[in-house]
Amino acid sequence: MFSRSDREVDDLAGNMSHLGFYDLNIPKPTSPQAQYRPARKSENGRLTPGLPRSYKPCDSGDQDTFKNRISLNHSPKKLPKDFHERASQSKTQRVVNVCQLYFLDYYCDMFDYVISRRQRTKQVLRYLEQQRSVKNVSNKVLNEEWALYLQREHEVLRKRRLKPKHKDFQILTQVGQGGYGQVYLAKKKDSDEICALKILNKKLLFKLNETNHVLTERDILTTTRSDWLVKLLYAFQDPESLYLAMEFVPGGDFRTLLINTRILKSGHARFYISEMFCAVNALHELGYTHRDLKPENFLIDATGHIKLTDFGLAAGTVSNERIESMKIRLEEVKNLEFPAFTERSIEDRRKIYHNMRKTEINYANSMVGSPDYMALEVLEGKKYDFTVDYWSLGCMLFESLVGYTPFSGSSTNETYENLRYWKKTLRRPRTEDRRAAFSDRTWDLITRLIADPINRVRSFEQVRKMSYFAEINFETLRTSSPPFIPQLDDETDAGYFDDFTNEEDMAKYADVFKRQNKLSAMVDDSAVDSKLVGFTFRHRDGKQGSSGILYNGSEHSDPFSTFY
Repeated sequence: MFSRSDREVDDLAGNMSHLGFYDLNIPKPTSPQAQYRPARKSENGRLTPGLPRSYKPCDSGDQDTFKNRISLNHSPKKLPKDFHERASQSKTQRVVNVCQLYFLDYYCDMFDYVISRRQRTKQVLRYLEQQRSVKNVSNKVLNEEWALYLQREHEVLRKRRLKPKHKDFQILTQVGQGGYGQVYLAKKKDSDEICALKILNKKLLFKLNETNHVLTERDILTTTRSDWLVKLLYAFQDPESLYLAMEFVPGGDFRTLLINTRILKSGHARFYISEMFCAVNALHELGYTHRDLKPENFLIDATGHIKLTDFGLAAGTVSNERIESMKIRLEEVKNLEFPAFTERSIEDRRKIYHNMRKTEINYANSMVGSPDYMALEVLEGKKYDFTVDYWSLGCMLFESLVGYTPFSGSSTNETYENLRYWKKTLRRPRTEDRRAAFSDRTWDLITRLIADPINRVRSFEQVRKMSYFAEINFETLRTSSPPFIPQLDDETDAGYFDDFTNEEDMAKYADVFKRQNKLSAMVDDSAVDSKLVGFTFRHRDGKQGSSGILYNGSEHSDPFSTFY
């Protein structure tokens, strides 16, 4: 493929030589072993392109010497005893997969740029030849246009080498607030890309030992190629902050959908939980476990389909502060006396749940979080596996159909009590006339998800085969029609997110702001950059040399007006 393209370009250059374009006289290699020659200035001051570097293959003797050198100097004579054990560990396999994807992306991008540049050169040469032969344009004008093309190519290379900075983005509006920073709707100034820009306080992250969680999120975002997971566009840092520019998902989160609908129709709940399983499975295939799934982690894109986000706790130790806080709460309820469990009506539990979320802001929005969706073995600090994410999905399906979580109580303590004795408190809801609220197959799925690890569903394939999903075609799910499609004015419409200029919306984050300010005052000014080497990332699916973007899948008569 490459040699053919080279010949075509060379032939075109040769055909153009009679026109007198000084800069178009691209010398052809005299042999496959032609050496690299850098660009140089001719007597008239014009830049003459250099020859591409070509590598001479070594003969058999050289190969043997090379192999011996590698064998002697780089290959261990004897592997460590625990080598195979360590190599087979899931952590090691995860790192291997991440490295493979990284280098695959790196070299594919490099080849894509080379191919696209050759395509541009061919089209420019054809265009100039056409201008000369058909429109009788002078050599001077043609040389000026060729020089302009070279200048533009130089600019492309320069932009590819530049690292993104905060000033490259225009902040449009705030769309989120977390314990360590904010999320803004932003636009990249040079490319007009719309993104969700997460800005995190670097010193606060180091103070709370949360940098590993951020690095994990960055790794997941850079390695994913799945439509079910939010993608990373840029990652960079400055002395004060870390920045993650992700694709903007404009339909809001699943929590907002539940608040607006209260409960979902059974068919709609089946659709969303199916897509959630697909998204979680995409994460599991990368070797990660989310561990903290909740409705806020699932976003709805412009087409109405689900995307999973917020991977900060995936594949790493859950925040010690958070776990310790929840373990303490679990221990505290042991010593409290609660009345015997009484089964309340669906409507009563729904009212209690929503009132508590409104009145106890700490419960719903604190950095510590709630136990509503987290598997018990995680809260207790016990050994767990990827199926803890299935427990969370079971809790969300339950909530989607009745409007409250399975272990919610009239207070935070009661919720912890219900969770500690979950086998007793997990009940099939019944209506006022004592009819079961769930169908048998729905309840069968929920009790296979919210279960002891040994009895829990063990794989995505098992999930797909359950009778609850009999009507679902997982292969075509993402192209099917969703129950809800966001009504958007334009690509910058943030109407499905909280309005951070509204006092009522801001009140929900009062505790987060208070705690953030308190912790920020305790942080020192020690250097932190050294621990974040390699954080920077930029995607290549933009106007940086990608043939798909630059050509837009079509041929253009005037390459100078369409390439850049």
